[in-house]
Amino acid sequence: MEKKIKRTPQGTKSVSGNGEEKTIILTILVALVILGALLVNLALNPAPEERFVAIYLLDSEKQTENFPKTVVLGENNTFSLWVGVENQNDTTRVFSVLVKVDDGKAPVDPSPVEPTESFNRTLLNEENWEFPVTTSIDQVGHNRVIFELWFFDETNTPKYTGNWVSLSLEAIQA
Repeated sequence: MEKKIKRTPQGTKSVSGNGEEKTIILTILVALVILGALLVNLALNPAPEERFVAIYLLDSEKQTENFPKTVVLGENNTFSLWVGVENQNDTTRVFSVLVKVDDGKAPVDPSPVEPTESFNRTLLNEENWEFPVTTSIDQVGHNRVIFELWFFDETNTPKYTGNWVSLSLEAIQA
């Protein structure tokens, strides 16, 4: 390798680079090697897919904007909602949604109140199910409509998923 030498009034100086430049170049190369190794590791070991089931509630227009807050007994105490279930559990399962109505004081997870209705359906992996539910409130005061998500295991035994949604509302006398 040929080395160039530049003569200046201060003396002779090499233009092939000094130690500081070599350190910077070496640091950049090491950083690129580490970055490349991380990218290869990420490509060979992708993050595992998250498995879950979900339940959600929509208003009568299949949106999340106009849920009833107050009902008048004998006038609009019967109303419709949409319930959705999403299966991302990597398996086909039979799901059950239990509808329960209480005064909002009982614990949920699951609620000890007897269901007023239940809806069952088999869902494939990555399948969604949305269905309308019409329910009535018959008691003045604070009320809560609870939708619990259950599934049936291999022995056809119902198992609670731990997932639920609810709608709280007031019922007043006409």
